[in-house]
Amino acid sequence: MEKTKKIWEKAKKTATDRDAMKATLSNAGNKLKSLAKNSNELQEFKSKLEILMRMFQAHLSREYRAFPISTIILIVFALVYFITPTDLIPDFIPAVGFTDDASVVFLIVKKLNRDIKKFHRWEEEQWEQAD
Repeated sequence: MEKTKKIWEKAKKTATDRDAMKATLSNAGNKLKSLAKNSNELQEFKSKLEILMRMFQAHLSREYRAFPISTIILIVFALVYFITPTDLIPDFIPAVGFTDDASVVFLIVKKLNRDIKKFHRWEEEQWEQAD
């Protein structure tokens, strides 16, 4: 639990530093690209991460301002946890290395369900306005 606590503290600190937020988003994007593209098991995990990353990007760009700080901190925590290679289960362990990462992401997505729905509606409005 000490590792998780350290990651939580790093997430809270990162959520107050724009440069650190940008670096976290970039690192998460790079790591996401490196995951196996043909793994069906990882597809849902990847889609959940992509949602969180889009939300975070919209927040960083100030295009979407409806997130409370608690939502931003949870998103940052999920991304920092994902990019930390030596979390509870180190990512380099075959077959189980991303199990804890997926658990964290799925729990946070579940917790942020209402914010995610609002964000999806906002995204749809943006697409409609672009047409």
